[in-house]
Amino acid sequence: MRPGAATRFVAGRTISNCGDWLTTVAVAVALYTLTRSLAAPAMAILFRVAPRPVGTLAGGHLADRFGPVPTLVALNVFRACITGALAVALRADAIPLVLVLLALTQAAGGAAQPAGQAAIPRLVPAAGVARLNAAVGTVDSVALVVGPGIAAGLLGLLGTGSAAWLVTADALTFLALAALLAGLPRLGQATTTEQEDGGAGPWAGIGLVLQRPFLRQLALAQLGIFATITCLQAVLPAAAQERFGSAASAGWVYAAIGAGNMIGALALLRTQKRGLGSRTMALLTLGELIPLGAFALVGSAWVDVGLAGLSGLASAPYEILAMTEMARIVSSHRLGQASGAVWLFGYAGMLAGGLLAVAAAPRLGWMPTLLLACAGGTAVLVAGWLRPRQPRRPILAVLVGRPQSDSRHPEPRACAPAPRPRSTAERCNT
Repeated sequence: MRPGAATRFVAGRTISNCGDWLTTVAVAVALYTLTRSLAAPAMAILFRVAPRPVGTLAGGHLADRFGPVPTLVALNVFRACITGALAVALRADAIPLVLVLLALTQAAGGAAQPAGQAAIPRLVPAAGVARLNAAVGTVDSVALVVGPGIAAGLLGLLGTGSAAWLVTADALTFLALAALLAGLPRLGQATTTEQEDGGAGPWAGIGLVLQRPFLRQLALAQLGIFATITCLQAVLPAAAQERFGSAASAGWVYAAIGAGNMIGALALLRTQKRGLGSRTMALLTLGELIPLGAFALVGSAWVDVGLAGLSGLASAPYEILAMTEMARIVSSHRLGQASGAVWLFGYAGMLAGGLLAVAAAPRLGWMPTLLLACAGGTAVLVAGWLRPRQPRRPILAVLVGRPQSDSRHPEPRACAPAPRPRSTAERCNT
């Protein structure tokens, strides 16, 4: 809460995230009002998800090449311009143009995610990274609770024709965030050596993630969890209609998830932890998925709300501490690429979950579809926890006492210092 670079970063993110929800709700309402069909909002979801993988790889690459703070400033100015154009398209009832502009804003939003993650270790000392991650998680959760409520209240008060004005307000929040970040010192400016390392290409982060066990576990956790949550979002209106008697009551489930996230993030605001152990992360990720599976089986409205809150509560420490560990063990000039690759797995999960819902829900119903998504997500999590087995030495080499020569696993030399103990950790979080 002390004035400084971190405070400006968190304040700007709070304003921008609330603005994001204004656009999310306003566009969905406007498209449904214009078309009187569920097809247009469904297309909006597709156009929101599909461009993000491209954006996240580009954003991580740019953050490592030019520095995360300058990259964030440029991205938010671009998002403000595109969102302003989106407001004009809504007022003109130009639905195809609305979808195209929505895709552009989401590509830029995907690029901002790894850039923002790469900026955090440069804004505070190493001991404060976990706290800043917790603060960011808190404001993200608060925006999830407050943002949709503000949007729904304004649309109810001013009418659905005011959707374009809400999108205009979102454009102004991007400018506010850019202005706050532009006033920071050039903490994100990369050196010449960092520019060379960060210029390896947008795809370099994928190799980095797959080669390191903790990053691989984190990425696969993103894949499984995002797929399950996206599937839940797709079938939630039908679930709310059955359990609560109204599709609009899906907002209670969103609010419960956001409240759980907020409580978990607030609990870590004063943490001194530097990361997250692999086993602990495994338990927390299961703690996020299992309540979602139970959601499909219980059949009681307010118990479902409680399960959603438990899922959100488990996800907050997992995301915050895993991101903190990633910032500790990945060099600052590769952190953007690593974050981008991890988010890429998450967005791939979103696509998979959405496609599963579209293909299975009309045939199987929402409950079997959600259970199928939870089972698949759990299988992906287990795959992330597994470690490749080391090759066994031939029996003859063991009997003779001669070490096997293997360039992939060279034996340490006798005079070499003992290796530094490997730290524990894993996983990242929307």
